[in-house]
Amino acid sequence: YRQQLKDALTGWKMKLPDHAGVVIAAFDAATTGRLAVTYYNELLASDFLERLKTWDESCCWVNGSLGVQSPSLDQLVSWAFGTPRNGKAEIDDRILSQQMQRLVAYRVEQAAFPLDIERALVERASNLQLYAEEIEEISQKTKKKIKKYPRAELLFTACAAIRKYHFDQPKKEEWDMALDKDCTDRSYLFGRLLAIADAIENSTYTDEDRRETNAMRMQKIFSLRPMDTWAVLWDKLLPYRRRLEQSRPKLHHYYQDTIDEINDKLSPHDKTLNNELEGIYLLGFSHQRAYRKDKTDQLKTEEEN
Repeated sequence: YRQQLKDALTGWKMKLPDHAGVVIAAFDAATTGRLAVTYYNELLASDFLERLKTWDESCCWVNGSLGVQSPSLDQLVSWAFGTPRNGKAEIDDRILSQQMQRLVAYRVEQAAFPLDIERALVERASNLQLYAEEIEEISQKTKKKIKKYPRAELLFTACAAIRKYHFDQPKKEEWDMALDKDCTDRSYLFGRLLAIADAIENSTYTDEDRRETNAMRMQKIFSLRPMDTWAVLWDKLLPYRRRLEQSRPKLHHYYQDTIDEINDKLSPHDKTLNNELEGIYLLGFSHQRAYRKDKTDQLKTEEEN
């Protein structure tokens, strides 16, 4: 991904020489016939392009089959401040323009990612059940039906923002794109457990039997009181675990081994175990989901063979 950014930057530099000047401006038509300049900055082209690259390198995450990407500023604002409606987020134009101007300034001036936007995205992504897993829309360009995945897009956007926020802190914490089995961060580990709970129940569903898992229904309360909620969630998973053990024993053992491995990293003497989780739990959740999908496909092939 970094190489792709570097290649893109090289292409832009050929069109925009380093010594050229760049003006970044924002305008707002407050009333008809009047245009106000709400933001203005001047930079050398080399500085401008480097700042765009720096943002995209640190504000990025794995976006499913599309690979590593950086969410657009529009995505960040819409998911942070939009209202859940028809399975997706809808946002007022005025709020969109105000917050977009903020992010343009933060990106151009290399300021730290704003805490309120990171917190808003964590809050929204902690209620994934409010958003549809899949919806169909009509493309404005082709007039054909296209499938969108609001829940996956929200999780991807939130994880990119969380990664960016921690990268911008004084101690600069950089999270990798792949599952970190050695990570002992409490929030990260609980996020992994939530993903496993969701996977166990999902693995027993048929195509005609799709419904919201207990893990997704309890996600918000899990993020607030993880230890208490995990005990309740584990009990609710009992019939699904039994069903999975009978139908797909290898997969059942894999999930159980993974849970045991995670539990070994959680100290029973830690008095903070039941404290509210940090947004990092969504990184663990996202990592474990992606890893689980690859592992599940592998085990399915082995079982079929």
